[in-house]
Amino acid sequence: MKRGVLEGKLVVLKPLQKSFFSDYLKMFSPKVKELLHVSSQESELEYLEHRLQKQKEGKTFFYCIFDKKENKLIGAIEIRNPDETDSQLYSWLNEKYWGTGIYQEALELISREYFSQTEEKLYNANVDVTNVRSYYALKKHGFIDSGIKKGSFGNQYRLILRKK
Repeated sequence: MKRGVLEGKLVVLKPLQKSFFSDYLKMFSPKVKELLHVSSQESELEYLEHRLQKQKEGKTFFYCIFDKKENKLIGAIEIRNPDETDSQLYSWLNEKYWGTGIYQEALELISREYFSQTEEKLYNANVDVTNVRSYYALKKHGFIDSGIKKGSFGNQYRLILRKK
């Protein structure tokens, strides 16, 4: 299934394309890599290639986040198939754009699209307990706590967002 462009007041979400890879990696800062436990640009590039294939199969909702004013790629947001992973949400935003409302709008746009295109009633996210900023951003959006789990890098909050 071909995914369309999602437009808000602050951002435009565009489905992942190979032509975005270079700009994606430029904005994928050392701080973001550290928070996501990504070891290298190469490993993220492999991830992008894999996600592009999943997107072609209609098995993921992967969008690049563009700042509407600058028409510049500044992050990414993905809701993965629930059968594929125990953490469906994958997202990041370059730290220069933290606290601007952009992430909240991107979450709203992708959540609305996901729920309108699937039969799913909820999706989940795992967040390292040390990543307080991300935890509170998800809580602000309406995610609720569903427990704590042991992750690869320590304890993680398990959160879920229910369809409205």
